[in-house]
Amino acid sequence: MDNIPAYCQSCGMPFDEDHSKFIAKEADGSDSVYCAYCYKDGAFLEPDASAEDMIGMGVPYLAHKIGEKAAREQLSAFVPTLARWSGKS
Repeated sequence: MDNIPAYCQSCGMPFDEDHSKFIAKEADGSDSVYCAYCYKDGAFLEPDASAEDMIGMGVPYLAHKIGEKAAREQLSAFVPTLARWSGKS
């Protein structure tokens, strides 16, 4: 996991000890910078998704910890900084 970032570069799932099993694989079998919920065998599972779509998908998972409003605010600030969304509007 030397070159793997701390988070999925599409949805922001942490790649901590509890979640490292969700690191996706590239088509060549190497570890990806994306999680298995976003990516498989070198391709996005939802190729037409937008950063806003990803935020919407993530809110329910984070909301149970910090509330829906705080989850949306946090994800709205964080998701656009991830590699998949950088530079996209």
